[in-house]
Amino acid sequence: MNLTKQITSIIIGMLPFFMNGQNSYSQKREYGFNGKVKKVTSYMVHVSKYQIPVDTLDYFGKSTINFNEKGDVITYHRMYDLPNYQFKSSAVYLGTGKNISYKETSKLNDESAKVINYKFIWTDALNYKIESTSETADLRFITLNTDFTIDKVVFKIDGYQSEEKASYHYNNENQLEKIVYKVTSTENDITTVKDDVRIIQSVDVFNNATVIYFYETESPRVPKSVLFRYYEYY
Repeated sequence: MNLTKQITSIIIGMLPFFMNGQNSYSQKREYGFNGKVKKVTSYMVHVSKYQIPVDTLDYFGKSTINFNEKGDVITYHRMYDLPNYQFKSSAVYLGTGKNISYKETSKLNDESAKVINYKFIWTDALNYKIESTSETADLRFITLNTDFTIDKVVFKIDGYQSEEKASYHYNNENQLEKIVYKVTSTENDITTVKDDVRIIQSVDVFNNATVIYFYETESPRVPKSVLFRYYEYY
């Protein structure tokens, strides 16, 4: 898999953690955030030598999402600093509700920065694709559940395809405690299937996840990485 696809895998790894359903679509609701969220900052930290990190000091990934009061994304900034590749992205969004477009400026390693425009194209009430208005070949197809949580995400680029199918697990108080993604990837006619498990460790007063452990199986001993999230509210 080339560097762009490796970065894509990390980006998909930082997909939303859904807490509950609400009545009408907004990007904030698709991300699963509760309350009048203004800004969400996330840090991804590796687990090394079986030591689970308790802070963000050695983070390798960071993202910042800003929302308006309607729940629409205004800006989305991301960076990943990993061996052999570094990635930075800054996206500015326009529109509201389901009528969304955005311009993304991204840079991978020493390559020149790329500026690409994208648009959400809805095919029905619960399915849309994110399509580039330029000549790039990448496509993302998103299927939502009736509560606007993500059911499935499909990513396609240059003969490579990945599909992530989500299942949600709740505790006795009907609070989300775990999401399991079944990840199916196909490249050069070779298909691999693996699990991507996220277990919520703590939430804030609005029931938004603040610490999430990432595992590669459903019966793990030690997580592979930890996501820390910090929220600002209107």
